Amino acid sequence: MRDQVQSADAFEQFVLLAVAELETAGETPVHSYHVTQTMKAHLADIDRQPFGGVERQKVISVLGQLADKGLLSNEKTESPTGKGRPGYELAGDPDEVLEALSTTDEFDSYIETVRSS
Repeated sequence: MRDQVQSADAFEQFVLLAVAELETAGETPVHSYHVTQTMKAHLADIDRQPFGGVERQKVISVLGQLADKGLLSNEKTESPTGKGRPGYELAGDPDEVLEALSTTDEFDSYIETVRSS
């Protein structure tokens, strides 16, 4: 899993980090809306250009790609209105993701935030 996380592009890694944070907080399976909001809340915590923004449509696409790569598991959940929608969880342990992402400096302060919560 470590190699897959490290070979993901920076936006995919940011999505994984947001899912890891939500999973650590016991809020999985997560939906695209929560991942997007979490990412926007932590834009200041990453040491790089902010990807031209965090758009929900891009997050939805990346969540699907990460599930296809086996980094996330996908399960249907039901919205309050009774519609089925995809919910995501990390396929591995959140600590593995944090460890793999700590090899770059880009996410250091975000990783520290997740580890200390």
